[in-house]
Amino acid sequence: MLIVINQYCDLNELAALLDGQAETATIICCADGVYLTEHIIKSWPLLSCYALTDDCTSRGIKASQTMSFSEWVALSLQHKQWVAL
Repeated sequence: MLIVINQYCDLNELAALLDGQAETATIICCADGVYLTEHIIKSWPLLSCYALTDDCTSRGIKASQTMSFSEWVALSLQHKQWVAL
């Protein structure tokens, strides 16, 4: 499953969504969702989480795992299920 987070959200709501996810889930943080990237990486280390590089740059954020638009497109083709927040 591909989970796209494009805004900052309540951490309790985020936990409710991510706690039950399989290790095959991938999270893409874009727009204001990039502010959650490092929290997600630390709290759910078994899930793959990436921040969109351009959105990090425009907000002055350094994320440990980033992804370009073209990498996002390639990844989206691998996932049939999407959830957008």
